[in-house]
Amino acid sequence: MPAYIITGGSKGLGAELARQLLHQGAAVHCVSRGESPSLRQEALSMKGDYTFHAYDLAQTDGLDSLMERILGLVDRADAITLINNAGQLEPMTFIGRADQGDLQMSLQVNLVAPTLLTNSFIRQTQALPIRKRVVHISSGAGKKPYPGWGAYCTAKAGLDMLTRCIGVEQMEQPYPVEVISVAPGVVDTDMQREIRAASEEDFPQLSRFVKLHADGELQSPEATAAQLLELLQRDAFTQGEIADLRTKKELSS
Repeated sequence: MPAYIITGGSKGLGAELARQLLHQGAAVHCVSRGESPSLRQEALSMKGDYTFHAYDLAQTDGLDSLMERILGLVDRADAITLINNAGQLEPMTFIGRADQGDLQMSLQVNLVAPTLLTNSFIRQTQALPIRKRVVHISSGAGKKPYPGWGAYCTAKAGLDMLTRCIGVEQMEQPYPVEVISVAPGVVDTDMQREIRAASEEDFPQLSRFVKLHADGELQSPEATAAQLLELLQRDAFTQGEIADLRTKKELSS
């Protein structure tokens, strides 16, 4: 049975990825501060195995031990995939106005935690002669600067470059770990509600996101998760690729 480790697996895209993988019969390990009661209940009647790990990703000192603990529970998997999905937009304000602690928290959750988890995952699985993958959930904000999203854009750009570096590093390994970074598009999650609640002073492009919601142009977590999993399972990505799910789906169809 394939095993998946999903951060931010209690809501939004992460929870939907977990739900669909459990339906397919995978072993799913969800990492987040709080658990989804509905997902736990649904998992009881699904083919896959569900395990929840309560952890605050801002506590970066314990991430290596967390990964070791999770991998110790993965039994006879024929493939292991780490999906670094957890993230936060806050602080949504201009650099120079942001609180120092809020900036540090943002970078820890959005960049430091996935970097450390990926480092630990590769170190602990490198010698395993099975398929290993790391999927970073990125954003178009990693390529385009948005005023008010300085911390978020910086973290996503960092994740994309980390993906490129690991892709090059793993090419000559006897049992390489595959790594990709995927921007899922504009998905209807709690993050979008946070954006619409922001002030235009702190986020000048507020009206654009309000209009996307009003016009029904947000993608559902269900459809987005299905598209991503289909492409992953069809091996549609190349090593170290920085992909946009919307254009990737069109090119692969």
